[in-house]
Amino acid sequence: MNKKILATATVFVLLVGGWYIFYGLKKPVQPNKNYTTTSKNQKINNVVVLDYSHQGLTTVGPNIYNQNNVIQLILSYNSLKSLPSQLGNLNKLQVLRVDHNQLQGSLIAEIRKMPLQTLDVSYNDMTGIPAEIGQLSHLKFLDYSYNKINSLPNEIANLKQLQVFNLTGNPLSINQISTLRKELPNTTIVF
Repeated sequence: MNKKILATATVFVLLVGGWYIFYGLKKPVQPNKNYTTTSKNQKINNVVVLDYSHQGLTTVGPNIYNQNNVIQLILSYNSLKSLPSQLGNLNKLQVLRVDHNQLQGSLIAEIRKMPLQTLDVSYNDMTGIPAEIGQLSHLKFLDYSYNKINSLPNEIANLKQLQVFNLTGNPLSINQISTLRKELPNTTIVF
């Protein structure tokens, strides 16, 4: 009987200890967004990263759009309802993240001026995708998930470099997605 109690106690201690080591000491896993999370500007290997995530922003001002060497701009988790057309001034911008805001309507037409490779506008209230997005010839990752997109511009078919297009959580039809998959056969369409 004592051996059974001792064995049970040993297993219990090992399980609890293992749980603590595995879960208790492990840092929480952050989503792989491929950007540095800070609340101030950084210059890493001559790459300017502006991270204004979680700042409570309601507007984007000249302190952001008048920067001339910005490669990554992170405006995630704010209260933005629109973006200024002056963002088109960021003619070196490769990564734009404006996810988890309150953006409405469609993105600015000036998006066409940016050499974007990654565009994340997920978790907003967007109802449209601008036709100008078809001019983003370097775009590889496009995330419009969890918006209110119900139609796609014909210009989307121009995005031949696009590797992943996430449309999860939008009121699009299966026919629209099938057409999109035919237009972009080398793109992974997530729906």
